[in-house]
Amino acid sequence: MLSKLADYKGLLIGVGAVLLVGLMLARVFNQGGGSGAPSVTLSAENAAEHIGSRAEVCGTVAEVTHARGLGGAPTFINLERSHPDQPFTAVIWGEDRRQWSSTPEARYTDQDVCVRGTLRLHEGTPQIIVSRPEQIRVR
Repeated sequence: MLSKLADYKGLLIGVGAVLLVGLMLARVFNQGGGSGAPSVTLSAENAAEHIGSRAEVCGTVAEVTHARGLGGAPTFINLERSHPDQPFTAVIWGEDRRQWSSTPEARYTDQDVCVRGTLRLHEGTPQIIVSRPEQIRVR
């Protein structure tokens, strides 16, 4: 019996290593994308209290700006108030804009929306990077 187990020792070590690497890669590649349930639903005003959390942040779009002249050509969706007084910003990078069937400016201006993802702080403002339309829900 022990000799048979010894024959499979290498195989067991290999399978264990593959499983460990798979778990590590799953953790690395699941860092704040838009899929999956958010851990909390927040108003734009309360987003700053949950930096680092997966969240759904809801509010009224005050301003949508496509900053073509900035590096990465980002689109900023500011909730509740316009820049620089916005309590929350959703950012769509230029390379991701093509995923929207209509421009974010046309789709979200003056709408009530909820944005899903991982909350980060950028220059004092909570934000979520949006890479797919499914991360923004119009209410």
